Amino acid sequence: MKVVVINPNTPFLINEKVFPNIGAVRVATALSKEHDVEFIDLAGRNDGEEVMKQIAHKYDCYLFTSTTPAFPYTYTLFKRLKITNPKAKTIIGGAHASAISSLRRRGIKDINIERLEEFDTIFEGEGEDITNIFTPGWQKGKLIHNIDTTPIPNWGFIDPKSYVYNMNGRRTTNIQTQRGCPYQCTFCCGRDIEMYNKVRSHSPERVLQEMDLLHKKYGFSSFMWYDDEIGVDINRLEILCKELEKRKYQHRGFVRSDIVVKHPEIVEWLKKAGFVKLCVGVESGSDRVLKIIKKGVTSEMNLQARRIIGNAGIHYEAFTLLGLPTETEEDVQMTKEWLLKAKPDDFDINVVTPYPGSKIYDDSVPSNRFKKYGWVYRKLYFNKSDYSQTQSFYKGIGGKSAVDTRTETMTSERLHQLREEIQCIK
Repeated sequence: MKVVVINPNTPFLINEKVFPNIGAVRVATALSKEHDVEFIDLAGRNDGEEVMKQIAHKYDCYLFTSTTPAFPYTYTLFKRLKITNPKAKTIIGGAHASAISSLRRRGIKDINIERLEEFDTIFEGEGEDITNIFTPGWQKGKLIHNIDTTPIPNWGFIDPKSYVYNMNGRRTTNIQTQRGCPYQCTFCCGRDIEMYNKVRSHSPERVLQEMDLLHKKYGFSSFMWYDDEIGVDINRLEILCKELEKRKYQHRGFVRSDIVVKHPEIVEWLKKAGFVKLCVGVESGSDRVLKIIKKGVTSEMNLQARRIIGNAGIHYEAFTLLGLPTETEEDVQMTKEWLLKAKPDDFDINVVTPYPGSKIYDDSVPSNRFKKYGWVYRKLYFNKSDYSQTQSFYKGIGGKSAVDTRTETMTSERLHQLREEIQCIK
């Protein structure tokens, strides 16, 4: 068949052309073994609807990928295609489809289920198992246990040079050396989704093979690791770091404070391997809140990890959140005090966004406590939006955010005000 994979535009982002959607490229790579596949990358473009009109009769099947915040734009492209060619066969995949599929299996009613059913196929999964990807209705790909069996994504489907991210003056691209995260943070989208909560790792040999290919073919020598937590498998990490010492690559990745504190030696491994930036999900300065969200760390652990990473001469970046379940202004003040004490090299602070796939969203219950908010999870109040129509993102152009939540004591307006105040301490 003639198949097209469509990556939507996401104009709310500060810059759409930072890192390519390699998940969608993986799907195109897998499909190309059996079909004639093209890839339309609309990132950074504003002519998507016109493109849909032009290609409406060109392909046998149209495969859209989408995250939840990108879905309003994906849905607009889908509707334009259907207006031009009502008989066009369509598939929706990606994180949004997988999260809503999980809700549906649990019997949780949600307006977004109906929106997705406008597509011929709703596909949940990683997409490299394409056995039933063209079968109508709700479909699920098999979990890929040995991800080394998957082909290296074919970057020929996109224009790598059109994506620009510089780290310490070097062109940087994204790579994923493992999939899944075993931790249970309640705000994270994926705790109820198999492919996101089951850890599977590429072998060190496969990681090096992919990095070397990106270096040789496209000139990349700097990599942003999209692994949720690079320290899950300590033994594998040690082997991989020793091999990376032999190359002049540099890296940025995500680590957990508890792993750093328990195994401080990994920071030295990472330093020698070329890691110049490490990011940590600090989330809150309140131990009570950290326990509520099942983070599995304490504020003191976060502080210790900051010192260990800083002492190794690695740039330390903290990610923090406001509006977490049961949070009060006193808790917010603790987060501010932690930042002032830790003095991270950089930090990000945003209002928590309850998305499908997170415990906050999936386990919430109806509420009439506050007029504007119909759902609640542990005193965090929000609405379940129709994501085909509603903007929802935690950080966009100009630092703006489209998040409408509140706690028992803090309104949405107050949460955004506190965010701006804390942001100013940089």
